[in-house]
Formats: sequence, structure tokens, C-alpha cells
Amino acid sequence: MQYVQKVFQQNNNNVKVYEEFIIPDSFQSLYSNNNAMHWISDNNCWESWAWARADIKYDVQQDRVVFLIKNNHTHKIVGAVGRALNKKEFPKWYMYGNKDVPFKCGSCEDAVIVEDCTSACAVSNVLTGIALMGTKLKSTHKDHIRPYKNLYICLDRDATTKAYDIAKDLRSSGFDNVIVKPLEDDLKYYNTQEIRRMFYGLSDDARDT
Repeated sequence: MQYVQKVFQQNNNNVKVYEEFIIPDSFQSLYSNNNAMHWISDNNCWESWAWARADIKYDVQQDRVVFLIKNNHTHKIVGAVGRALNKKEFPKWYMYGNKDVPFKCGSCEDAVIVEDCTSACAVSNVLTGIALMGTKLKSTHKDHIRPYKNLYICLDRDATTKAYDIAKDLRSSGFDNVIVKPLEDDLKYYNTQEIRRMFYGLSDDARDT
């Protein structure tokens, strides 16, 4: 861990400064659209939004639920990721602004790398969720992954090989606490108690005793 912290400190000193993202006027409150409200509830994002772990808007122009991406080094919004509410809309996920900073949700000592924002929000009661918006770990992503106590990688089942590739890449960069955790289903389909049991073998009741 000491080596990882040293590597992270070196990376932190050389973090690229990204332009602040100017939030479009089309980004409105989620309250402005019932479908958007239902969507975040159905996809296990409601609690992270309600407790301000995630800043989520509704894009009235593109009809998308939008997750704002913050640069944790500057605490400024540098981009956003929009999820289409209409199943016929393409692309399903749309990137606004910067594409080099991952979406992060939560502030737990353990973290999990996932594919999309919904999964990152779903786990944020238990772990810090880090969404790559795909299965590729960019070199710029590493600048935004601090030395967590444990760093899990949970990609979709069809991307298990990619998960092990990412683990190998992170370990070669000084992260020696990386754990690949194969999934049976997407994390957004699990509630907090199921996620806690999945990673720690504990329910909320058991943890309190």
C-alpha cells in the first residue's frame, strides 16, 4: 500500500487540468420529467441522487438521464454521460464534453470499477463506484483512482477477460490490491444488502452486531 500511495502521489502531482464543462440549458431537474424519475428508481440510482452522491439531471433536448462527471482533483464538472430513455434512441449512452475522466460515486475506502454510471450509483452505499463507460481503462483514468484499501473490478460477464486485463494493467502501475470479481448479473440489479453480502459476506443487520 505504501508503494501504491507513492505512485498515486506522483500521478496526482501531474494530473492534467481539464476545462470546466459548461452545463447546457437543456439540462433540467429530474423533477421536470416523470420518466426520468422512474428510470433512476428502476435502475437503483435513486438513493445516490437523493443523498447527493451523484449529480443527475434530465436533458430535455435529447430525452436522456444525465450523470454529471466531476474532476475530484479540481471539484469542477468536466463532462457528463447521458442515458437515452427511449429504447429506440441511438446511441444508448452519449458522452458530453470530456471523455478522459471516469464517473465516480461514493466515498468509501474500498472501490469497484464498473462499466456504467448506473452500476457505480448502485454500489455507492457500500463501495465507491468508478464507471469507465465501457470496458477500456484509459491511462488518464488511473490519475483519478486513488489508493483505495481494496480495488475491485466487476465488468459484465461477457467482459471477464477484459476485467483481468485491466487488473494486470493496474498492478503493473503500482496498484497491488486489485481484485477481479466475476458477476452473474449487472450490479444495478442488486440492492444494498445483496451488494454488501456479495463483497463482504455481511448483511446490514450482521454488520451492526
